[in-house]
Formats: sequence, structure tokens, C-alpha cells
Amino acid sequence: MTTPNIVVIQADQMAAQALGAYGDAAALTPNMDALAADGAVFDRAYCNTPLCSPSRASMMTGRMPSEIDCLDNGDDFAASVPTFAHRLRILGYHTALIGRMHFIGPDQHHGFEERLTTDVYPADLDMVPDWNHPLEQKLQWYHEAEPVFTAGAATANVQQDFDDEVIFKTLRHLNDRKRANQAAGTDQPFLMVTSFIHPHDPYEPPKANWDRFAEVAIPDPAHPEVPDPAADPHSHRLRTMCGFDEREPGIDDVRRARRAYYAAVNYIDDHVGAIRRRLEELDLADNTVIVVTSDHGDMLGEKGLWFKMSPYEQSSRVPLIINGPAEVIAPGRYANPVSLVDLAPTLLEIARGSAEGTETSDSGAASATDEGLTGTSMLDSARREAAGELGPADRDVVIEYFAEGTYRPQVTLVRGDHKLTVCPGDPALLFDLASDPDELVNRAADPAYAQTLKEMRGELESRYDLEHLEDHVLGSQRSRQLVADALKVGRVRHWDFDPEPEHGYVRGDFWSAFRFGKIPAES
Repeated sequence: MTTPNIVVIQADQMAAQALGAYGDAAALTPNMDALAADGAVFDRAYCNTPLCSPSRASMMTGRMPSEIDCLDNGDDFAASVPTFAHRLRILGYHTALIGRMHFIGPDQHHGFEERLTTDVYPADLDMVPDWNHPLEQKLQWYHEAEPVFTAGAATANVQQDFDDEVIFKTLRHLNDRKRANQAAGTDQPFLMVTSFIHPHDPYEPPKANWDRFAEVAIPDPAHPEVPDPAADPHSHRLRTMCGFDEREPGIDDVRRARRAYYAAVNYIDDHVGAIRRRLEELDLADNTVIVVTSDHGDMLGEKGLWFKMSPYEQSSRVPLIINGPAEVIAPGRYANPVSLVDLAPTLLEIARGSAEGTETSDSGAASATDEGLTGTSMLDSARREAAGELGPADRDVVIEYFAEGTYRPQVTLVRGDHKLTVCPGDPALLFDLASDPDELVNRAADPAYAQTLKEMRGELESRYDLEHLEDHVLGSQRSRQLVADALKVGRVRHWDFDPEPEHGYVRGDFWSAFRFGKIPAES
């Protein structure tokens, strides 16, 4: 086979548990489920921080947020840090980004040769947290409780407008890659990252998707009770920050918001189906790998929480589905934990060919493109799991959180069935996900788990000096806020990406434009 094309489809705040492929009987996700049915499904995939911007930067670089110093939604992502777009570009791929990636800073490409849309949110230092600022004194960009109370169908809104543009430009870009290769007489592989804002709050899906759930029995939150504040202060900080400490949704509010969320996931699924159909129409499907994932999940009322920012499973787990040619992707369900830092090395393996395949670059280039990655190829993890060489406890997954809703660094370690969260000043949270998948019983004080707690805490302490990290985060917040304040004085230059004007349909050589633009249909 020739070097495969790669299409990465990312949704925002799409929880794994809200897809049929992950066992939700109420979900209407036939297109993603079809990708999962004959693809590789990673049942325990985690984000490396449950917040948009640092999660995406971590995913693209294959490194932890603390390693690339991208700590929160108001932290600039350094242009000098290699992303998988840079690495695949070196290997000969055409690279394009369409939609949302929440890059903060003046570099709005980060290795992509083309970017076809702007973002939903600003690229400036507008969302710098302040750990010295009382959470009840809300900054204007904090998540609010309001979307839970106002959820429902919308004829139009900002997020629909954005995602409608994303899918339109995605389908046309696939046409353009076919045209370009057709004109050049080559088959240059492409990486296309298509990133949607749904099902991120506000929960306001199109009416057509909302109506599909009129007779669907969407389950209520299994455990809506708020944890004890002494045992889990972080959850109470999040509730205070968002205003749920003052205004508690009733069951009708909860059910309407969850219906709207499921409808928004269904809307994303429609777009996944449209992308697959276009690949088939262009005769690209057989040589294209499709990845479906998200940047984090959504609590959706569990434990009295909504949105993300929590290390609990509903917030930190993401769907991770890889579908492609049999020569590249071994179908199956894989139980070993993986995380979004593993995506970059996975894409590199795909780009260079499977372990038994032919390298698409010289060894020097291959070595250079691997350098500096923290993650491990998920395809290699799957092969080793299938061969019995790697078990669930043989590789740790780490989740960091340094943004709003906490006052000190929070780090989480997932090792097999056990999950430990540590934050200075907060009680340690240790859960046994095998016996307690809903994370209801804290085992940190249980003598039966003393050795597990000791070993996992020791691992986190070997990775992090939390006192030093706290000083670094606070210093970063102060310096970024100074820069943000200064850049608002005098002449203001925003960092938002400004897409180039659309190419003219007929320019230059009149009839050549028509010949280039035509992709013949099969008769």
C-alpha cells in the first residue's frame, strides 16, 4: 500500500461514555460506532489535562503540559515546540488544520501548512488564572451554571455557525487534496485535522438532532450527590467557581441539558458520516486512517459537577478510535490505559508504515521526528497487549491540572485499576476502578491499599516537585497577566488567526482552472 492519508476528527468536551461504541445505549452515534466496529478502540484513553488549550497542545506535541509549559487556557504555546504537524510535514505530508485548536499566542499554525478557519475563542492572553483570586469573585471567562438552565435546541448560534463552516471547509479540502494530486500526477499523503466545538457547552444543538431524542430514554446521572467538602474540596471549588453552590439544577434542568448534550454528540456524528462519505466518493477511503477523539470529557451532572476540570473519569476520559487499512490498524478493543500524548507517536508510526511495513523516510529523518516525545505509539501498545507482553498496570498515565478551580498543582496517576489524585492541602484520593468504577469510595486511608498508595505517591513524587511547580505556576500567572495588561494599552494587536481570502474559482489561465477543478465522477 502507499503511505496512508490521516484524518484526525476531534470534538470538544465529548465524553467517552456518551458514545454507543463505549456502551451508552441512549447514544445515537452510528457513524462513530461503525468506525469502532472494524477499528481499534481504546477503552481507557485519558486526556493529560482536563482543559481545552493545554490538552490540545499536549496532544499535538506528545509531551505533558508541564513539559512544554502550557499550563492553562491563558498560556501561550511556544512556536519552537515540535508538533505532529511539523513531524509529518518533514516526512512528506501535506498538513492542514480546519476548525478549533485553541492555540494561544502569535503562532496560529504550529506546523500546519494550511489553516482554513479561525478559532471560536480568542488567541490572546485573555484567560490567565490567578490562584490568589477568590473563586467566588468570578472572572468573566469562567464557566457558568447558566448553560445547564438554558439548554435546548437552537436554530442558530455561534457554535453551530462555526461547526457548519468547519464541515463545509473539511469536505472541500478533501476535494482540493484530490485535485492537487490529480494535477500533479502524484499521491502526496495528507494529514487533515478537523476539529469541532460541539458538544462543548452551551448545550444548544440544532433542532433536527434534538428531535431525534424525543423518545430516547437518556439516563439520569448515576451519582448526582456532591461529595463531602472535607473529603473532596476540589469538586466544591469547581462548583463555587461555576455558581452551582448558589443555584442547583433541578431534575428537569439536568434532563434537558443531558438531552441537549447527547443531541450535540449526534450532530458531531453526522459530520463524521459526511467525512467518511466524501472519502469514499473521492476513492480515498481505502488508504486513509481516521482517528476520532476529544480533548476531554464532561461530568454531565455526576457528583454535582458539569463541564470538565476534574480528574474524575467522566471529565478525564476521552474516546479514542482509530480506523484504517488492515495493513496499518489491527482492529479490536484494547483495555490498557493510553492518553493523548500517545497520539503524536501513533501518527508517526502510521506515517512511516507499520512495524512490518516499508519506511517512507530515511533513518535519519525517522530518528529526528521521534526525538523528544513522551508518549508511546498506541498501535505498539495494542500489539503488545494482544501478545500478552503488556498489562494494564505496566504503564502509567498521568493527568495534570494547573488552571482555574484549584489553588495549587493537582496531579493524578492512573496505574492499572488504581487512580491516585494528589494536590497539596487536599486529601489524597485513591480509587480502585475495578471494584468502584464510579469513584465513590476513597481508599487512601484503607490499610488494604497502603502499599498501593505508597508506591503510587512515590511515583508522583519522583516525577514532580510540587512546591517548586507551585512557585513556577504562580510566577507564570503573574508574568502573563503583566503582559496581557500591557498589550491592552495603546495600539492593540490581537493574535487571532485571520484566514486568507478564498481562492478564486477561475483565475489566470481560463480553461486550466476548469480542468484543475474537475474531479471526474464514475460513470
